[in-house]
Amino acid sequence: MSMKRLIGLISLTVALSSGVAVAAGPKKSVQPQDVLQKQFPKLRYTSFKKTDIPGFYEVITEGRVVYFHPKTGYLFIGDIVTNDGRSLTQERAAAERYKLLTPDNLKKAIKVGSGKNIVVEVTDPDCPFCRKMHSYWDMRKDVTRYIFFKPLDIHPDAVKKVTYILAAQDTEKALFEVYSGQLDGNREVLDKKYDDKGRLNAQKAIAEKLQVHATPSFWVNGKYVSGANIPLIEKYIGKMR
Repeated sequence: MSMKRLIGLISLTVALSSGVAVAAGPKKSVQPQDVLQKQFPKLRYTSFKKTDIPGFYEVITEGRVVYFHPKTGYLFIGDIVTNDGRSLTQERAAAERYKLLTPDNLKKAIKVGSGKNIVVEVTDPDCPFCRKMHSYWDMRKDVTRYIFFKPLDIHPDAVKKVTYILAAQDTEKALFEVYSGQLDGNREVLDKKYDDKGRLNAQKAIAEKLQVHATPSFWVNGKYVSGANIPLIEKYIGKMR
């Protein structure tokens, strides 16, 4: 991505530290992190690094991504957005949230495949883009999928379909039945009561932990992908062979 492209598409809000005048450019011997600490002494952060934009640094504080410009002493709050609509800021924040997943969390997922690339996904069985991506992942043999469900309120049968999957003895088979549309409109199956032993509630809690509000959402080897963005996925792990 070119520098001009990034710079031209920044949408930021300036936030100044209370009671601190705008700083002159730091001396060469002063490190950018030292300037940040001086300007915002109460700010606690877990990561500080250069961005692709000259003079701007990414700061991660309490899971939130902000930007610092040492020359002016300004802290910028807002998104860096590409011309294809991707928020690089949100992608970085989501990548940080991925680190919150524990091995115990992954045990609560439906695991499909045994490929070298790890894909964590949050999905809804009646979301058309989720179904498209299910077909895509099903064709790739180089991924291991950890599937969590977040049935959306706009899909009245989504909870029933998810419960059917999670209560099944063969969850992978039930997953295929649902995502291929075999249960669509099948009231005899959908209106039955299934005991998922609390698995859906556990999965919803993990989706909340990841702060997923829309489906599908993916983490591909830890990198966040929003929606059915196959070109971005293949940028990370290559095309299907």
